[in-house]
Amino acid sequence: MLKRAVVLLLLPCLLGIAVPQASACTSVRIKTADGLVFYARTMEGEWTLQTVLGIVPRGMAYQGTLPDGSSKGLKWKTKYAFVGMFDFGMPLASDGMNEKGLVVGQLFLPGYAAYEPFESAKSGKTLAQYELGTWLLSNFASVAEVRKGYRGVRVCQGPTDKSGPLPLHYVVHDPSGDCVVIEYTPGKVTLYENPLGVMTNSPTMDWMLTNLDNYINLSVMNVPQKDLKGLTLRQFGQGSGLYGLPGDYSPPSRFVRMVALSQAALPAKGADQGLNQAITILDNVDIPIGAVRGFEGKEERFDKTIWSVVADTARMRYYYRSMDNKNWRYVDLAKAFAAAKGIESLPVFLAVDYPDATAQATPFH
Repeated sequence: MLKRAVVLLLLPCLLGIAVPQASACTSVRIKTADGLVFYARTMEGEWTLQTVLGIVPRGMAYQGTLPDGSSKGLKWKTKYAFVGMFDFGMPLASDGMNEKGLVVGQLFLPGYAAYEPFESAKSGKTLAQYELGTWLLSNFASVAEVRKGYRGVRVCQGPTDKSGPLPLHYVVHDPSGDCVVIEYTPGKVTLYENPLGVMTNSPTMDWMLTNLDNYINLSVMNVPQKDLKGLTLRQFGQGSGLYGLPGDYSPPSRFVRMVALSQAALPAKGADQGLNQAITILDNVDIPIGAVRGFEGKEERFDKTIWSVVADTARMRYYYRSMDNKNWRYVDLAKAFAAAKGIESLPVFLAVDYPDATAQATPFH
């Protein structure tokens, strides 16, 4: 269980960073021709996280955090084991996959997120917004179950005295390809059906879907030549059908880009091809350090892609890499859960280990 002393010690780390409007996260779902489902996601920000990959077996006890920082909220034990990215030294998943293949991602929603008002009489059903992803992973086996049960808790704003609001919204996937988005905004809680399987940041999901109408002209087919009176217009090269596809890193542009690429890519077949396609598409939102910057007061800040993950819901593998080491690694969920004696972790930020292949050269045939 998250003891109060631990929570109070670590919350300043978790919440002591004001989340800038530039903070970026992107998630996308890939379906293969044979029905396999992959979820890929990036975590961006201008800070450096103390991220580890956590392994949480069944039966682990948690307790929700109230707005005053006390651990007197909802008590629960993990019905389903899960793995996930634990940021800032706490056993809470910013992103993760459970033993049933349910995937949950918490992404930033600055300027729009607002949580339910705290009522002391309902403390026993209350948790902080940054704990919801962990609760969902712990308790649900499918998106259909989430639809029925997500309102079983009261999600309140966590402590803000050292923080800022840490505004989040939530995307949920399962191995069938089903996907929903949950958003807490002023005065309401909304569950959106998400047939496209893409989510970024602000504005809210309904705006993002409506904004796609502005890009109805995009096509995977090259634009044919056009004959004018006395002049023939021709494309300069390949890719003219996607002319106008936004390439910047703003949330609406990343949303459009992920929808276009995930829809345009020829369906992969098999787990290896599906994984490769998910990684390839996700690479299109990897932020080079310095490409997104702004000022906080007089100090210049830089957004960067801190870590990325891919959830393979068919083989039950959770892949991950960091901004410094681009080599992908994975955790096999079945093996991890069988070996876990309690909550365990693996390092995410590893030294670069590009292999030297020089000695493998052989005579050319």
